[in-house]
Amino acid sequence: MYSVKTVLTATAAVLFALTTPAAAGPAAPPTPASPSASSAPRPCHGAATCYVDVAVAQVWVSPEQVRPVDAPATTNPADIRGWLTTMSLDERREVAGETQALHGVTVTVDRTESHGGLLWDHVWVHGQPTPRDQAGRGAYPGWIPDRQLTSEHRRPPAGTHEERVASPTARGFASARAALAGRPSGQMGEYSYNTSFPVKPGPVPGVVTAYSPSGGRLFFRADDLARVPVAPSGADVVAAARAFLGLPYLWSGTSGFGYDCSGLTGQVYSALGVTIPRDAQPQFEAGGGQVPAGSAAGVRITGTQDLRLGDIVAFRPATGTDVTHVGIYSGTRNGEPMMINSPRTGDPVREEPIGSTGRVYVGATRFLTR
Repeated sequence: MYSVKTVLTATAAVLFALTTPAAAGPAAPPTPASPSASSAPRPCHGAATCYVDVAVAQVWVSPEQVRPVDAPATTNPADIRGWLTTMSLDERREVAGETQALHGVTVTVDRTESHGGLLWDHVWVHGQPTPRDQAGRGAYPGWIPDRQLTSEHRRPPAGTHEERVASPTARGFASARAALAGRPSGQMGEYSYNTSFPVKPGPVPGVVTAYSPSGGRLFFRADDLARVPVAPSGADVVAAARAFLGLPYLWSGTSGFGYDCSGLTGQVYSALGVTIPRDAQPQFEAGGGQVPAGSAAGVRITGTQDLRLGDIVAFRPATGTDVTHVGIYSGTRNGEPMMINSPRTGDPVREEPIGSTGRVYVGATRFLTR
């Protein structure tokens, strides 16, 4: 994802259409409900600190640029998979997204406004460093519907520890038995890779009990979640990235439903316990001493001969100077350096030679020492 976002043209009338019954689209299916729905969390309502209350919150450039086709991504529960399925390829190219925020992530709210009958919060999404954040929060800006946030944040029960979703997506269930059986009627939501939960062993083997910020309880298969490794390696980065081969590209995507180029690199590193900048140019610059608040510092690597597994390789267009694309170095194949990357709208995550992208390789950033 470019470090400077493309601003799409739209009108306030489009947002108004989004909120009318005729444009609201089909009702969200019952299965992806928020685990906190039963505990009736408080909406954010402009509180200074809030938490994402849906599985994935799309973070928008502005409320005015949200289209009728985007309706499933603005509700609570949010139907991200349904939203992506509904959009045409051209509509995917015109998503007015800044980034995405996963369930439970902390956001700082600096203002709340009403647009087209909805309350919207301008937020800073923590854990996504950017030079755009001059206040040093280590957070990324954008707009989220207030109804997708909550001010509720309860302390998890004693005996829990943090685990994160380790598969591209994982389904949470209302009961341990439903989780063990994978019973559709017991599903409470589909959660993205790298979503963090306080967990403890479940009441039956093979299941863990997880808790949402608002205190809601849900159950996962134990194999779908994992602890953050103590000392991740470049090989761990490559193995994690390979799990997303074939996943369609999504501009602004930072979830296992769809990634842009730097969304993929950033979330793989985050899941392994290393926070790096959100966008492509800052990911590259973090290897040259320009490190935004909240990010790990990297080391600059120049030639491809010095690359190690997991290094973030960076590219510019043939006619430009800014880094607009990144990937993860994955080794050599037939003597050719390879990378895993999310190339562009219409192309899935794939592993390909570094020299095959039509872009100019400018160097790499190394964030891990082994």
